[in-house]
Amino acid sequence: MGGSSKKQTVGYRYRMGLHLVLCQGPVDAVQEIQMGDRTAWGDADRAPLSSGHGLTTLSINKPTLFGGDEREGGVVGNIDVLPGGSGQGRNDYLMSRLGSAIPAFRGVLSLVARKILFAANNPYIKPWAVRVRRFTAGWNDYPWMEWNAEVRAWDNNQGREISVGMNPAHILVQCLTDPHWGMGYPQDSIGWSFWNAAWALSDEGFGLNLIWTRQQPIESFISQVIDHIGGILYTDPEQGTFELKLLRDDYWIDSLPQLGPDEIVRLERFERAQWGELPNELTVVYTDWQTGGDATVTVENLAAIQLQGGVINQRRDYPGVNYGPLAARLALRDLRALGSPLARMSLTVAPDTLERAPLPGDVFLLNWPRLGIDQMVVRVTGIDTGTLGSSEWRIEAMEDVFGLDNAVLAPPPPIIDEPTLEPLPPALVLAVEIPYWELARTLSRAELDYLTDTDAALGALAAVGGAGQLNWQLATGASASDIASVASEDYAPLLTIDVALPASEAVAVGVPVTAISQPERLTVGDYAYLADGSGAIREAVAVLDFDTAAATLVLARGVLDTTPQAHASGTRLIGVGEWLASEGAERAPGESVFVGAIPRTSTDQGDPVLATNGQPIVLTGRQALPYPPGRIRLNGQTEPVVVGGDLTVAWAHRDRTQQTAYLVQQDEGDIGPELGVTYTLRIRNRSNVLVRTETGLLGTTYLWTAAVAALDAGALGDRITVEISAERDGLSSWQPQVRVMDRAGYGLRWGQYWGGV
Repeated sequence: MGGSSKKQTVGYRYRMGLHLVLCQGPVDAVQEIQMGDRTAWGDADRAPLSSGHGLTTLSINKPTLFGGDEREGGVVGNIDVLPGGSGQGRNDYLMSRLGSAIPAFRGVLSLVARKILFAANNPYIKPWAVRVRRFTAGWNDYPWMEWNAEVRAWDNNQGREISVGMNPAHILVQCLTDPHWGMGYPQDSIGWSFWNAAWALSDEGFGLNLIWTRQQPIESFISQVIDHIGGILYTDPEQGTFELKLLRDDYWIDSLPQLGPDEIVRLERFERAQWGELPNELTVVYTDWQTGGDATVTVENLAAIQLQGGVINQRRDYPGVNYGPLAARLALRDLRALGSPLARMSLTVAPDTLERAPLPGDVFLLNWPRLGIDQMVVRVTGIDTGTLGSSEWRIEAMEDVFGLDNAVLAPPPPIIDEPTLEPLPPALVLAVEIPYWELARTLSRAELDYLTDTDAALGALAAVGGAGQLNWQLATGASASDIASVASEDYAPLLTIDVALPASEAVAVGVPVTAISQPERLTVGDYAYLADGSGAIREAVAVLDFDTAAATLVLARGVLDTTPQAHASGTRLIGVGEWLASEGAERAPGESVFVGAIPRTSTDQGDPVLATNGQPIVLTGRQALPYPPGRIRLNGQTEPVVVGGDLTVAWAHRDRTQQTAYLVQQDEGDIGPELGVTYTLRIRNRSNVLVRTETGLLGTTYLWTAAVAALDAGALGDRITVEISAERDGLSSWQPQVRVMDRAGYGLRWGQYWGGV
């Protein structure tokens, strides 16, 4: 008998249509498509496919890519490349499958697989990877220095020029200027230093291949690029342009400016790392071009290893580097910088004494005979210009690794004892129970959520008592004789109000001030405290303007959890800003704590000066107390002198948990209210006797009719005090809202008129 000719099914081939959106388009070129870690398209013998101009279809014919039909098949079929240009139309294959009501998918690079054979005997899709290049495409206006956008290098092994990556200066320019995914700055905000940096990086063969996703802030991505190239990005204070400074050996020693005792007001910190702390071996982790995985290169300082008696390794990650020789250069660069005992310092200069104000990345020669430094090449790493009008700048700097061979050290001069500067008692010490505003702006979200109504925080402010004072130390304790230092802080600005202030919610325009101490530290937009003669807080005010020449202040009254109070002429105002010292300990309401300030000079330390006239401060749990209502209106008026007939009291909600972005003023509308808040209204007669109490009010109005007023207050109702506070879970506002007024109309009812008495 003959053999059977019946066919048998031994497996299946699988086909599928796909639409893969890869990234924002357009790009310069699609270079390779991998499936299952194998190249399906883009072999070395083929030119890369450009995706910059219209739809392109590529053909893949790799039926044995995964072993053929006997194993897992291969890939065969056509793939459309949709570059995402502005004129791109809808794809015909997608319309045939999904209908005509589909977008054209402009603005993104995508691939459309037209029912390709993607496997055999295995219905699972292999992972895809697509290699694209984008050096010049996708600029909002025009490619910045297009002829220098791509950095290339010479491959000695292959004897050919190879592409290394995008010029990092171009990456930074587009991150700063792109209006769609970047920071959106105009093109003219890019300074000329970027041109010099771009050419220098091109000459160095310094190209980067980085992927940015929106999961990472654009600022972090910019910092990552800066870290790769070894540079500093800053804003020029005169031109207002972004500038890029590469940290390179690109200066002449003889042309550097010199800073010494004549220019430096104080050298606050000078320290040098010990050899035992420095790495002598450095490993750079970079991205392998072929596999896309991690690759490493390690360099060593053999002399340092022998000196230190062992290997001290440090790792540096440079994922944007895909070129091994560049990774090796970065490893040598970092080992030289990190493995050298470079000096770090903080110094204060008077910019008026300098020929040119220093900028980040600038290099100068340090001359400081007291440390035996005759000539040290130092680079600026950061500058703090202080508040507006400050006469001193603080500079963070470090010894430049490129100038190590040019340092000249001399024997230090003989030590001459400095005259002792006497610590003077502060002009004011103000104990502060820290409000919720400060905690919300300094604590993390997790720490803030940990707060309860039984937590309290303590701090203080101090104003300088005279010249030559350095700073002060916050001291706290359970008794006046047993207080201990817990924190250090600088002195706060102090002013004296030269006019009486009424209990008004209006903005006080042009308040004259005298006895001004450290006015440069009073920041417009911040808040300050008005303190009474006993050194206790009466009211918090917002500083809206400060004219130092005219010695006038513009204040917004009763901000945060305080309300407008009456103040006599001579009341002192102390700025808060960054000058509030915090104890940093958890306390509870009801605790009694003594608070003091210990004055310090550069040579001595004084005795503690107690706050609140030597009395302890009793904590109330201020941070948890609900804010008092705002926008108080009496019969629709802000501050009526006389109110006749019925009295309608109206107010606006406030919420301490929401009022953390800016200083809310008294006349603003509803905010909140905080969950669980009700209001309590109290009315007192001319003898300050409580005649009416309304609790549990949920709304923002209350009506006290003339008839009820006659029963409540009688003839003594000719002058009344209205007091409103917020309540929550048994807690009451730190300060209530209080209004005092005369009432007219009693003569009609009682035959006499008591208004104004």
